[in-house]
Amino acid sequence: RDLLDAGVRVGLGVDGTASNERSDLFLEVKNALFVARGRGGPGAMTARDALRLGTRGGASVLKRDDIGSLEPGKRADFAVWRTDGLEFGGADDLVANLVLSGPHRVERLVVGGEDVVRDGRLVNADEEEIAREHRKEADRLWRK
Repeated sequence: RDLLDAGVRVGLGVDGTASNERSDLFLEVKNALFVARGRGGPGAMTARDALRLGTRGGASVLKRDDIGSLEPGKRADFAVWRTDGLEFGGADDLVANLVLSGPHRVERLVVGGEDVVRDGRLVNADEEEIAREHRKEADRLWRK
């Protein structure tokens, strides 16, 4: 919050398993919200402020005007989550609930205008095979 208030460009990102085992930007959004509130109290940051750090904030840090928001002429990268599950049953603010009750499995993910995830599953890859190979390689590395 202090950096934002000072006018510093602040964005969030995920660089892989070194920082976030799920490679889930929404966990970073949630963590940014909790850290800001832990340091500055419950009014230090809203869920929308934190979400903005993971979208427009990241684009701003990279000095990119072709990403970060859904607008004509920008890259069509976006994610869709279901909001009809039990964890959303009493939510009056779906955005805040999405941030606070996550992580959630992505229902649809579009990158560069192409579906990467549809109906919660990878479109062009076998998730079970990837998981098997990942476990095999992790086991190999742990043995070294």
